[in-house]
Amino acid sequence: MANELFSERKEILANTKVLMEMVCETDSLDRDLQDSITELNIISEQMQIAIAENSRVALDQDEYEKRYAELTARYEKAKAKYDDIAEQIESKKAKRELFKGFIRTLEKQDGLMEDFDAGIWSSLVQEVIVKTKDDIRFIFKNGFEVRV
Repeated sequence: MANELFSERKEILANTKVLMEMVCETDSLDRDLQDSITELNIISEQMQIAIAENSRVALDQDEYEKRYAELTARYEKAKAKYDDIAEQIESKKAKRELFKGFIRTLEKQDGLMEDFDAGIWSSLVQEVIVKTKDDIRFIFKNGFEVRV
């Protein structure tokens, strides 16, 4: 399987680089993360204001607790959104590293392999799925799948 990759190395490298940019792009997620941080800061500030106001002025405690509970719920929802976005960014960064390793391995390999090389194998192949003796699938780290 590796030799098939190496024989079409230039085309696979070009496709993998394009795919990496599409799959691993985080610009919009980075903007969303900054928006989430801003939202968390605003809600946190509103919570601090509510606490300070409650300590200075005699407020209806039921009304204060309701207001504070609403702010807390908003904060928790915004925090969950922030955590989700941060997780997506980290996942894309991890995928980018897999792609980069795959690309480095293909770029370093000059010719076809004559002997099995465990290092090259682990740099290229993410998993092998054996469904039947006639249906074996190689999933490469660039996302390509080859069935043999």
